[in-house]
Amino acid sequence: MNFLAALALVLPMAAGAVLPAPRQAAPKTAAPAVPQAAADCTAGKVLSFVAHPDDDLLFMNPDQDDAIRQGRCVHTVYLTAGDRGKGLDYTLARERGIKAAYADMAGTADAWNTDGLAVGAHILVRHTLRANPRIQLIMLRLPDPWLGTGWGSLTPLSRLESVPHARVRSYAPYPDIYTRGELVHLLADLIRQERPQDVRLMDPSITIPYRSLCWRCAGHDHPDHIAGARLVEAAMAFAPGPYSRTAYLNYPSQELQANLNAEQTARKTAIYLRYAQDDPLSCPPGTDCSAPTGPEAAWVSRQYYARPGSRTLQALGARP
Repeated sequence: MNFLAALALVLPMAAGAVLPAPRQAAPKTAAPAVPQAAADCTAGKVLSFVAHPDDDLLFMNPDQDDAIRQGRCVHTVYLTAGDRGKGLDYTLARERGIKAAYADMAGTADAWNTDGLAVGAHILVRHTLRANPRIQLIMLRLPDPWLGTGWGSLTPLSRLESVPHARVRSYAPYPDIYTRGELVHLLADLIRQERPQDVRLMDPSITIPYRSLCWRCAGHDHPDHIAGARLVEAAMAFAPGPYSRTAYLNYPSQELQANLNAEQTARKTAIYLRYAQDDPLSCPPGTDCSAPTGPEAAWVSRQYYARPGSRTLQALGARP
């Protein structure tokens, strides 16, 4: 088995508490911080959690774009590497795309500083936009292959969330092993450390079992979206604070009426397409990628908020 395949394993572990105390692991060494201007977050900070690079562009925009225009600090956390079993090279391609999209939203050059963000005993990859250090992209890089034949099977994140004693190892450069409890505590520590005014997450309310989910079925979502949102909600319970909570409807938004105006749709589309240029699965080399295809064509004209038992548009999420 090669190194990348080994990293993608989700392994059983000895029985223990569902939410164990954080490990007392030896501190890891982060990459040296690159000198950069201090970020001014007096206009507020948004901390967003998504499963994959592009989830924020498709389901949390134009809110992310608006926050950047308002001069707020926008820190986005990507729980998985989004590698689809293709390894770290594909992950890095998607990260290039998401960085380019955020640089476009900020109206600046696509130039970033990358270092290690220490959160307790863990180190996470952090990309900071040089021309606007209020924008940071934080990568957990948990592997993301299907653990079976695709829809109807689990992913590492959904297995970690739902199977007792499961664990998952993250990709380089800071490989780490997480149980469910350790990941929840990491996310809670991150919320405390970031001290946001707004926390944004995906939709945790879908009750369809992970193994029963299917692609393009009405009311269905990706297991990573649901599992990630549930883990974030668990972390918020450990790290309460004076922040708002906003959850976003994901795949099922395509079943609702388009609710963005022409200007919003055009800008959201352009931002998504800038990301897609670097994602060889979203925009294969040699193909015309001048417009979204498939469900993305619907998602770019919609943004809906989610709450348990509701599929109607809300102005704000409720506080936890």
